[in-house]
Amino acid sequence: MTDSLEGVTHALRTNEYHDRNDQFYWFIDKLKIRKPFIWDYSRMNFIFTLLSKRKLTWFVDQKRVEGWDDPRFPTIRGVLRRGLTVEALKEYIYMQGPSKNILLLEWDKLWAVNRKVIDPITPRFTAVTDADRVKVHIAEGPATPYSKEIPKHKKNPDLGNKMTVFASTVLLDAADAAEIEDNEELTLMDWGNIIVTAIHKDATGKVTSIDAKANFDGDFKKTKKKITWLADTEKTIPLTLLDFDFLITKKKMEEEDNFEDFLNPHTVFEVPAHGDANLASLKKGDRIQIERKGYYICDEDYKQGSPLKLILIPDGKAKTTGVEAEANKTVIPANTAAKGAKSAAPASTKGAKAAAAAPASATGSSSSSSSSSSNPQEFAKAVSGMYYLPPIKTLSSTETLGKSVSGMYHLPSLDSSK
Repeated sequence: MTDSLEGVTHALRTNEYHDRNDQFYWFIDKLKIRKPFIWDYSRMNFIFTLLSKRKLTWFVDQKRVEGWDDPRFPTIRGVLRRGLTVEALKEYIYMQGPSKNILLLEWDKLWAVNRKVIDPITPRFTAVTDADRVKVHIAEGPATPYSKEIPKHKKNPDLGNKMTVFASTVLLDAADAAEIEDNEELTLMDWGNIIVTAIHKDATGKVTSIDAKANFDGDFKKTKKKITWLADTEKTIPLTLLDFDFLITKKKMEEEDNFEDFLNPHTVFEVPAHGDANLASLKKGDRIQIERKGYYICDEDYKQGSPLKLILIPDGKAKTTGVEAEANKTVIPANTAAKGAKSAAPASTKGAKAAAAAPASATGSSSSSSSSSSNPQEFAKAVSGMYYLPPIKTLSSTETLGKSVSGMYHLPSLDSSK
């Protein structure tokens, strides 16, 4: 009644309220007042994510998160603090459209859209992690350290320049040092080439230091390795690089599930590092890229005696750590997938890879795929997996099964010939 009297033309609401539409219109008809149009749409559900305010409140009350702006939370404040832009969020919502299908979406697509927004306008900096960092001594390097200006972003001169320090001793990440070979020529990014003359290791085989000679005018196009580095001087600042994992370990929570049984015990990861002195000017909310490490957003300014805290911004690429990586390890056998589907995720977890290959009605994408099978039982298994449905009992014919599934799950008509 309020919608009608206040001039609302379209009432937009999620389709869990669809069953109340008849009651809504019954009152309108009996009162003989103007009838608003109800536009049902599905709410967006994300893998490994709880959207219930009651359940999220539990995390806040139990002190398992910092608050409603925690970077692990699917709240607007939470995703913005983790580095999402309003522009990317709007674009992503427009991409989904007002679908009525039940959606189980991945975060990857949203973060990939965000990457396209921030990449052209994000300044580049350098950092080296503290753990087992390796010193490289460059013969014929600078007798004394010196500085010079280089662009913050090679493709966007409007971002200005930064001062980079060059010295005869530089620091490398342990992972990079472990890949270097004797007598190899490699490129120090934004400087030039060096040739390795000796690699020193401890008893366990871990690289402790490297000797090299300068070849700064060498052809960088011929080197296989382009490595980020940091001059070993006092002109660096301490950093804390933060990354986060999902709060729960199950991709899709069912109604009968108790979320407390699926809590992820390890959701915060801190990596101590040191970065170039230019990072000291960052303010909370500034976005940057640490070259060859990823995009970050400043969460706490640098203060003397307190490190600069940077939160890793997901970029939409394949997750290699945490619960999502664990869920994607298993590959679904080929004979359990519908013909023409590209699923590569385990049926038991209905993983991200499977979601990417599912039909539009299951994932919200605009792509379509067709499945054919002369065996109703195989067809039932395929439809159950593709649409994230519980197992469907085998029926007498493929045509009967198609009609049943279409009706029960509000899917487009399934023609047995397709």
